[in-house]
Amino acid sequence: MARHSNPLLGRGEKLTGSVPIARGGGAKKPPYDFRSARRRVSERALRSAAALNALPTAACPRDEAVAILTMHPRYVSKSDFPRDLIEAIGARSIGSRARAVKPQEWGVKKHPEEGLAEDYFIAARREAFSSWSSRVASLSSASPGAATLQEVEDFREFDAVSKLRFIPQGNDVLLEVALHNSGFNDIVPWFTEYASSIGAEVLGGHRIDALGLTFVPVRIDSGSAAELAAFTFVRVARGMPQLRPFRPPLLRSTGDFPVTLGPLNAQSSKVRAVVFDGGLPKDSRHALKEVVTLIEPAGIGNPVPAFEQHGLAVTSAFLFGPLQSGATTPPPICTVDHVRVLDNRTGANADVDYLDVLARIIEFLDSHQRSYQFVNISLGPDLAVLDDEVTAWTASLDERFAGGNLFATVAVGNGGERDQTAGLCRIQPPSDGVNVLAIGASDVTGASWQRAAYSSIGPGRTPGRVKPDGLIFGGSDSEPFYVLSNPKRAAGTTGTSFAAPMTLRTSAAVRVGLGDALGLLALRALTIHRAERHKSAGQVEVGWGRFETDPQLLMTCEDDEAIVLYQGELPIGEHLRCYLPMPDGPLVGDVFVSATLVISPEVDPSNPSSYTRSGLEASFRPNETKFRKPKKGQKPSSHAQTSTFFSQTKLFGKSERVLRDDGHKWEPCLSRSQKFRAKTLNKPAFDVYYHNRAAGAAVKKPQPIAYALIVGLRAPKLKDFYNRVVRAYSGILVPLKSQVQVQIR
Repeated sequence: MARHSNPLLGRGEKLTGSVPIARGGGAKKPPYDFRSARRRVSERALRSAAALNALPTAACPRDEAVAILTMHPRYVSKSDFPRDLIEAIGARSIGSRARAVKPQEWGVKKHPEEGLAEDYFIAARREAFSSWSSRVASLSSASPGAATLQEVEDFREFDAVSKLRFIPQGNDVLLEVALHNSGFNDIVPWFTEYASSIGAEVLGGHRIDALGLTFVPVRIDSGSAAELAAFTFVRVARGMPQLRPFRPPLLRSTGDFPVTLGPLNAQSSKVRAVVFDGGLPKDSRHALKEVVTLIEPAGIGNPVPAFEQHGLAVTSAFLFGPLQSGATTPPPICTVDHVRVLDNRTGANADVDYLDVLARIIEFLDSHQRSYQFVNISLGPDLAVLDDEVTAWTASLDERFAGGNLFATVAVGNGGERDQTAGLCRIQPPSDGVNVLAIGASDVTGASWQRAAYSSIGPGRTPGRVKPDGLIFGGSDSEPFYVLSNPKRAAGTTGTSFAAPMTLRTSAAVRVGLGDALGLLALRALTIHRAERHKSAGQVEVGWGRFETDPQLLMTCEDDEAIVLYQGELPIGEHLRCYLPMPDGPLVGDVFVSATLVISPEVDPSNPSSYTRSGLEASFRPNETKFRKPKKGQKPSSHAQTSTFFSQTKLFGKSERVLRDDGHKWEPCLSRSQKFRAKTLNKPAFDVYYHNRAAGAAVKKPQPIAYALIVGLRAPKLKDFYNRVVRAYSGILVPLKSQVQVQIR
């Protein structure tokens, strides 16, 4: 049977049901006994209170200061959140970050040399810190918060020097300052007054607010940077990042060729896309007016030809894919609005416009919340991601893309050939977002593909470890990516800027073909699920693999496989059991089981190590008749034995220092394939558990979250496997037949 006759199977959610499963866990043996813990914390609290009292009054709005409470590496889960201790101090938690530490004691025999601990930034009036520090030494074990002292590794003031990153030298430099704003109606006026007192200028008109953080540019003499950072609610101050460079000109003249534009009738009027970039040259605007609308936000400055050329190239990649010499351009999948966010001020004046470009994007998204399904961003800060901080770009966009109602592709940047030891080759914001598809570039379109050398590499931050999400053709010296250089000619180029809209084009084509039956979150899961894994390159280079460019191959199955879509909401406090569709009759040989599970969580940018407010834990039960033998004194389990399908090591490689013990539970995407002998599968099922938290602590009233699960079964020795599954689940699973014959080339 031809492959196009085997559509993707939908309504897998009919094979699911909630099941209560008791979760393990118990009290831990603390690393420190109470007396030694009390002494350790008392000494540190007294020193910190003295340092905080020495701060200038103007640096402490409402006379509040910030200290750092560091928990032992064995106490980093949401159930270990030190709420009782923070309340006993009279403080509130305003953020956190992870930090590698070597504890004085571990409290267990087997342990690593160092572990990842949680630094909590806690704010309180200075008198509250002083009062508590004077009481600690006399606390009894029954005192409020006292028991948590045994779980504390350190307590100290949040000193100014530790807040400084990459400070440029000069009399008039521009810094980007991130402020904790939790508990304030507006922290900026307090900060502005303090900065002015030391001769610095806060450019408040360029501020960006993002869920607990406020980002503002500051002009200052670099010698005063530490004094500026003494303002107690400064989280980090760094040299102002610049946008990724668009100069020198991106397009190469070598090998250009004439282009014949085909009919510009979009294949769908229901699907809409938006591209944020540098604008379009006037002649191209006119030639593409049937499918492209240029939108220029109010107040934006004049266009720049080089930026417009980049915008045309990105738009061309979305409309047509790589252009081919002698071939008429294929019909566009859908119409696209091109929003110009770059102007003649971008890149000038130490790039204070870096935040204005972001502001244009988020203002447009906020005012057009239901206008689009697809978004492409091929620009961003020229800055490798840092594990302990989230940029304004990532925080603001992740907030808006949460929920899975938009399918967003973001270029990972072209820094792949920079210093690897220093981490400068890592992906660039906002591609470290957990609610976007981060796109890197492969070098060729053929089977012998590799990561293009320029394409930035992972890993991403944790959570969001697997970045880039995947690669797609972005061009190389041996095989350029050809785009429109004007309405009549194509020129070769290279870059992740063009790989990202190429991915979006294929995804939009699948959406046009299947319509609303395939949600946008499910479309992201399907894109990842069908990625071609690389035989030798690791996830750091290629993510989940190379993405498919043929929508027909994404929407269909081979005769010996069945791809099933599950979509719905995950229950609170229970597991969702997702049964796999097994055909009637005996199975022979090997069966390859693959699964991709995706959610689109809300985020906490002020808590980078607890960045996702939701996470996934999934176990596989291959045989419902097989049970683990209970240990002595334990009751037999009422649930079948699990297989380590989604184990942390198998998903992310050997455990590293940067992976906290419970880190895998907070990943928003899991994907893996495993081979089983057919005889070992008997009513197999995945059990999916949804974790939730806020600012690293447990949530009092969690809400359900949307999920998408793609399950693949392939039995190479059963050439009619697809048809057998369809017959066995007739009336339950529904073949998702393409509504439109989508032409991609």
